[in-house]
Amino acid sequence: MKKHKWKILFVLYSALMLWLLFDRVGYDPTIPYWDQLKYNLVPLHTIRLFWRIWPSAAAIINLGGNVIMFIPLGFLLPRACPKLNKFFRCFFTCALIIILVEVTQLFTLLGSCDIDDLILNMAGSTLGFIMHKMIKTKRAHRRGDH
Repeated sequence: MKKHKWKILFVLYSALMLWLLFDRVGYDPTIPYWDQLKYNLVPLHTIRLFWRIWPSAAAIINLGGNVIMFIPLGFLLPRACPKLNKFFRCFFTCALIIILVEVTQLFTLLGSCDIDDLILNMAGSTLGFIMHKMIKTKRAHRRGDH
């Protein structure tokens, strides 16, 4: 697939993610802004809560969804932007994107800022990057480029 097609797929994925992550009512003017902030800065706190009720739908959607929804980020990003084809470059770019999403959710009140979302999202983007590398390696091996 040509690079511009990967860029188009990345833009479409990004648009879908923005819609999924931010399409809800945020600020309630009848409640003080600071009382509406939702956040968790304790690593593994939310993960443990959902793990206790596994395999409930809420746990599967939260834990699984936070991983699965970010697999395409790690897969598409290095394909759309070849400079991010190295693991650490892609990893830190994904981390910056996810942190930006979390902080935006916090201050716009369109979700919650949760360190566990960062952990789960990074697991997903890392899986996506691994898939990208496996496919790239398999194709190179088939062509004899190893």
